[in-house]
Amino acid sequence: MAEELRARTRCRPDLLVVFASFHHRALFSDALDLLRSELHPPHLLACTAEGVIEGSREIERTAGMCAIALSLPGVVARPFSFSLTDGPPSVWSHGFVRERVSLPPDEGALPHRGILMLADPFAVHTGHACAAIEHAAGPQGARIFGGVASGASFAGLNVLAVDRKITNQGIVGLSLFGDVEIEGVVSQGCRPVGPLLVVTRSRGHEILELGGRPALEVAQRMAEELDEHERALLCDGLAVGIAIDAAKPRLGRGDFVVRPVMMVDASSGALTLSEPVKPGTTVQFQVRDAATAHDDLALLLAAQRLRDPPAAALLFSCNRRGTRMFAAPDHDARFVSERLEHPPLAGFHCAGEIGPVGGRSRVHTETASLALFRAPHRGPAIA
Repeated sequence: MAEELRARTRCRPDLLVVFASFHHRALFSDALDLLRSELHPPHLLACTAEGVIEGSREIERTAGMCAIALSLPGVVARPFSFSLTDGPPSVWSHGFVRERVSLPPDEGALPHRGILMLADPFAVHTGHACAAIEHAAGPQGARIFGGVASGASFAGLNVLAVDRKITNQGIVGLSLFGDVEIEGVVSQGCRPVGPLLVVTRSRGHEILELGGRPALEVAQRMAEELDEHERALLCDGLAVGIAIDAAKPRLGRGDFVVRPVMMVDASSGALTLSEPVKPGTTVQFQVRDAATAHDDLALLLAAQRLRDPPAAALLFSCNRRGTRMFAAPDHDARFVSERLEHPPLAGFHCAGEIGPVGGRSRVHTETASLALFRAPHRGPAIA
């Protein structure tokens, strides 16, 4: 891999991004040392995952490793990390976040372009961390792109790295400034079913009532009214879409953050989600659907085809997509590669995908999230 990257890179890369399946976690730090010694990148970002993505291939359920080297003249990268010792994001102050993460306008005349971030799911809450960073960034926003490491069944088994820091927990990332444009694309993998509903009673992560009725009763009534095809989709699990802006006159694709129903309590009629829901929140039930996922990705990539092809791309795809969702392998990687004219592409199957939606960076599920690199003035040399 190091020799191939060196042969394809005309100069020393400024950033090396590496993803490896969990089969390589024991020797992952050695592999990163080897890549550093061969390519000498000033900055490195890496993690292990359940599966990795290279070009138009998605390597699932077998060993794999991929890397992408970027030469980015005129770009400044600032590394950062968070760990358990920093406490939960709910106690992070603006000053603490801004000191840890370089945010606009810390680099003076250089515009802030966004953040590449990788997280372990067992330590710091990634969604709360994104919210804290976005809040500290102010009206301009932080524009965070990345994913949550997958493949490990308990804490301490994932491996994350930024520059020369290697860790088994927490969050690592790079804040980027200067002569590069990073555009986010977040494609949904669920379709809404049933009507819009308002949470009238909740307790932490539990939705107790929807429209004044027990949440489970509402869900059961909704399921009974579905057609045969939609009812079959329910067998793959039920999710809840939380409206980003309920004041919009019409809510459609990109207007919901989808959260799976983690547990059902028949005695209380509660539905438990992966994050708290406040009373007054507008929601809509969602089901996983391969056809909707394909159509949504096609729509977003069609808009990208109106612009010059990106110089490179990072693809963060949910680990419940791939062959767990689509009939044929490599769906997301192949489709993205073909529609964007085969840019250098790397990525991994995530336990949560990070990308901006509705003007704010969030952790998503069931999505394919892209970070597309373009240069405002000149194309970076990328291998």
